[in-house]
Amino acid sequence: MKKSIISFVLTIVILLGLLGATMPIKAEAASASKNVVIVIDPGHGGTGERNLGAQYNGFSEKEMTMQVATAMKEELEKYDNVTVYLTRTTDTFISLEDRAATAQSLNADFMYSIHFNASLEHDFYGSEIWTSAFGSFYKKGAEFGQIMSDELGNLGLYQKGVKTKIGKTGKDYYGIIRQSVARDIPCVIIEHAYLDHGYDLPFLNTAGFLKTLGVTDATAVAKYFKLTSKTTGADYSNYSFKTVSTPKTRLSQDFTEPDYCKVSCVSYDSNSRNALIEMSTKDSQSPVIYFSYSYDGGKTYSLLQMWDRTKETQSFNVNIPKGVVSPTIVCRAYNNYELYKESEPVLVTGYTN
Repeated sequence: MKKSIISFVLTIVILLGLLGATMPIKAEAASASKNVVIVIDPGHGGTGERNLGAQYNGFSEKEMTMQVATAMKEELEKYDNVTVYLTRTTDTFISLEDRAATAQSLNADFMYSIHFNASLEHDFYGSEIWTSAFGSFYKKGAEFGQIMSDELGNLGLYQKGVKTKIGKTGKDYYGIIRQSVARDIPCVIIEHAYLDHGYDLPFLNTAGFLKTLGVTDATAVAKYFKLTSKTTGADYSNYSFKTVSTPKTRLSQDFTEPDYCKVSCVSYDSNSRNALIEMSTKDSQSPVIYFSYSYDGGKTYSLLQMWDRTKETQSFNVNIPKGVVSPTIVCRAYNNYELYKESEPVLVTGYTN
């Protein structure tokens, strides 16, 4: 009787050991074979001013988004276990609701809305990624957004970061995100560059740059989903990225300007006519990403300069043109929601005309 019990126990142990040895292999195989469904949404499309998107410097947003989305699809299809769709393939108007409904009908794992930017003031430049302000949709969008921002930054485009925006109804402000979230689909808007600013124009005027953007977008997706490609040899199966916590409440946009902006004139060199200015600024809610300066007390300002967001205090030279009487420095610090804090005016010390 004792021998039978011992034999039975040994049999169970051996079986459990065999199951334990094979289970990880089965789990790995199941994970690797899961097909990822990606829906790419080329922004705008159709006739009518609203559907054209931004129109500056000979560029048409609705045409550019189509080119980038097509290149993105072609690149993604080189990867294994991924199926890619476009919400439109021609210059056609499609409502935001219908775009999201298409993604839902295709069982999309993620929706990527392709766009370009412009501002009323024509002051801003760079790339930014918008995502949902809610729960797991924020987590997924923010995690992808970090990857996307890094990839676009590698091209030389200035990065404004990953952001959220709430509308008057308390839901996500941007329709394509709101409609996608309503259908349980993570969604981001990729604003690649500004069509109305001189900093971004050289990139956009470079031959083949739109295709490069499409490939860059596809690479970010491949890294996020840890895709591999037998065609190209790319292997992101072990790619790691910074995880983002799921917020317990919605993450609304920053409605306030930076906390402070202070300047001082360190010195003035009469030969070069350069005033060395020290500026300190901080925003406890959003990163400060730009600054501008005025030497005439705030009547005119420089173009927006890039702020080193790792520092709270920086120094820079301001060249004072001849003929300026009592040059007075005023600076503005801008956060990534484009809200600014203006400094108190400071006279340039030691100035001689």
